[in-house]
Amino acid sequence: MKEIQWLKEAEDELAAIVDYVLQNQGQKVALEVYESIISQIDLLAEFSEIGTSETKYKFKGKPLRVLHSWHTRVFYIVQETRIDIVLLWSNRMDDRKIKKVLFERN
Repeated sequence: MKEIQWLKEAEDELAAIVDYVLQNQGQKVALEVYESIISQIDLLAEFSEIGTSETKYKFKGKPLRVLHSWHTRVFYIVQETRIDIVLLWSNRMDDRKIKKVLFERN
């Protein structure tokens, strides 16, 4: 089982997603969204390859994998002993900006 490690920016993105849902759909739905995303990420600890390979997106020279959860994509890197959560991206956002955000985090 691998450890899950979050980049600070990815933690902030999770908080922003949950806050957005809270403001627009209420506490119950926000909690469901949070639990859905976290439960999917927790699966990565045991099944790190469940996400799809996204070779067009890289972080620090390594190709990312993507796990689809709720209306969000979780971009992550499989390391030897851990999973690095790099980016949470709402499917409602412009995909053309993903590379720019990743570049800024490198």
